[in-house]
Amino acid sequence: MELTHQKYDKTNLAYLESAPIGVVVVEENGEIERINARAEEIFGYSRQELVGQPMEVLLPRRFRHIHHMHRGDYFDTPRSRPMGLGLELSGVRKDGTEFPLEVGLSHVEIGGRHLALAFITDITVRVQAAEALRRHASELEQRVAERTREIERRRQVAEGLHDILTILNTARPLEEILDYIVEQAHRLLVTDAVAIYRQNEKGGPPQVVAARQLDDVPAGRENSPMGVPTSGKPLRESITMPLVEAIEDESGGMTRSGRYRSVLAVPLNVKGEVYGSICLYYRSPRSFSLEERELAVAFADQAALAIENARLREQVERSAVAAERNRLARDLHDAVTQTLFSTSLIAEVLPRIWHRNQDEGERRLSELRELTRGALAEMRALLLELRPSALLDSNLADLLQQLSEAVTGRARLPVSVSVSGDGTIPAETKVAFYRIAQEALNNVAKHSQATRSNVALIYREHEVALVVEDNGRGFDVQKAPTSHLGLGIMKERAEAMGGKLSIESQVGEGTRVEVVWAIH
Repeated sequence: MELTHQKYDKTNLAYLESAPIGVVVVEENGEIERINARAEEIFGYSRQELVGQPMEVLLPRRFRHIHHMHRGDYFDTPRSRPMGLGLELSGVRKDGTEFPLEVGLSHVEIGGRHLALAFITDITVRVQAAEALRRHASELEQRVAERTREIERRRQVAEGLHDILTILNTARPLEEILDYIVEQAHRLLVTDAVAIYRQNEKGGPPQVVAARQLDDVPAGRENSPMGVPTSGKPLRESITMPLVEAIEDESGGMTRSGRYRSVLAVPLNVKGEVYGSICLYYRSPRSFSLEERELAVAFADQAALAIENARLREQVERSAVAAERNRLARDLHDAVTQTLFSTSLIAEVLPRIWHRNQDEGERRLSELRELTRGALAEMRALLLELRPSALLDSNLADLLQQLSEAVTGRARLPVSVSVSGDGTIPAETKVAFYRIAQEALNNVAKHSQATRSNVALIYREHEVALVVEDNGRGFDVQKAPTSHLGLGIMKERAEAMGGKLSIESQVGEGTRVEVVWAIH
């Protein structure tokens, strides 16, 4: 509205009165000269009440002093501020209520008088809408943050459960697996302490088999799942309950050694048998969500599965040991029985042969001695299989000598053993050398049709070599499959100990097996 250099007339006044926004005309001395009807509605004053009053009457008291001090600045340097770019201020109504408003300014001169026109809009609705929008944005941001945290938590839970399943499929000891499970439960369920207990078969208190943060339990209560003192109100016992239960001390007392107020306990059921429980401890009283209960059940199920797997492995190992003992017993029976049967036959005819031909009798007596030594060596070798630890305690040269005597007695094949140099090698390398020699000599006895065989153990400065050779019929190495003659087994054993295996053979020219292990 442009009123510059004009006098008020009826048209101007009609414009002011019909304006959809409040208009307040202020004189140079800061007094209100005129207001329109919309301004009356906005502030709740009649124009008679405002005309002649200082402009500051429309401002909150906390702003009046500052505004009064600087109101003259506007008339010194007049400037316009259109609506939409106006000042967002606070106004005060006649009843004392404050409200947000926007003020546009314009300077006019009428008959030598300088006037300021303040165009006022009540922006309460706009401010409320903006505030509602900010609140909505803040709530949305909070929900997004919570959802992000929830997604991250679910990802961590999924990864934790996957890691446990991975370790369950390994041959790690049960103690290590259970320790990993309580670590994951402690981390993902944010416990103050967690423990896995095993029921005492003798009727005593359960035993802790894996735990986190239980080092603050006083002596004498380490094995109490709930930590209930001997006196006072007992808590509900959930170790044998079929369902998860949140346990809280309703009297306000503490559980487990006076430090925990809530416990989430889940029994460990292994094939219908209660093995024990997993207990999650919290220092503050609290309830447990369905998700927390389900996750606790998942940890209990995984712990029970680990226990069941360990039992199955133990059963399999026992069965394997029994089967191996039966096999060795059969081998011992077959090998030694055959040798002893031959010995018995020679012993029966030896007196008659001795009387007829003493030279032949001496040859048969020597053969009888070889068979007897072979039977003893065969028995010692098979007994070593029953006690594998004996392999670790024996000297490699002695083991090779015993092995050669067993083959000699069994196959009537002379086997010589030679050792050059000396030294020590790791136990696992010694066992690998022994197994390779055993496999090679078995091949000689079964397939080579040799008349002699030699075993050489050679200690050099930086390596140890084992050589098994014979003068048998040999074979084409290039055409022999790796599964034939135990070649693959010997190669795997050599690689496992970090050695190198070489096999040289030609049809009709015997075979030479050599394995070399570098001294580290």
